[in-house]
Amino acid sequence: MNANALEYISVPNFILFFIVLWISVSMLISVIGGWRSLSGDYRANFPYDGKKLRMKSVGMRWGTSYSNCVTIGANKEGLYLSVLPIFRIGHPTLFIPWADISTEEGKQLFFFKVFKFKFVKHPNVPVVISKRLAEKIFKMREESLRGISL
Repeated sequence: MNANALEYISVPNFILFFIVLWISVSMLISVIGGWRSLSGDYRANFPYDGKKLRMKSVGMRWGTSYSNCVTIGANKEGLYLSVLPIFRIGHPTLFIPWADISTEEGKQLFFFKVFKFKFVKHPNVPVVISKRLAEKIFKMREESLRGISL
């Protein structure tokens, strides 16, 4: 490489390139996985009131996976989903009412069983979680319905 070629690979240019790449990939994952579709109808425009489980993993359509970066909550009104702030671009916080959710037990995936949440307004965008995590979510919902202090 000559000296002129190295001028374009400066630290500020690299930082700018990295930021643009980060935003682009985050937006692309949101579109492919379906988070963006869900946010059109289920964006949370209010603070969530309830217990949360942090650093959980979920799968969505077309093999999209959010590993250890999702916060999940459940109360008597619905299901709360949020990603870590560093991944939030293209991923607004979601709150989906229970009336719009159907569930089904999925097949065994590797060594554990999975559970699917499907949504009335977006039936082609499932949220796939472990059966163990689904049980925790349903327990949080039941506790909320009974008025148990969280």
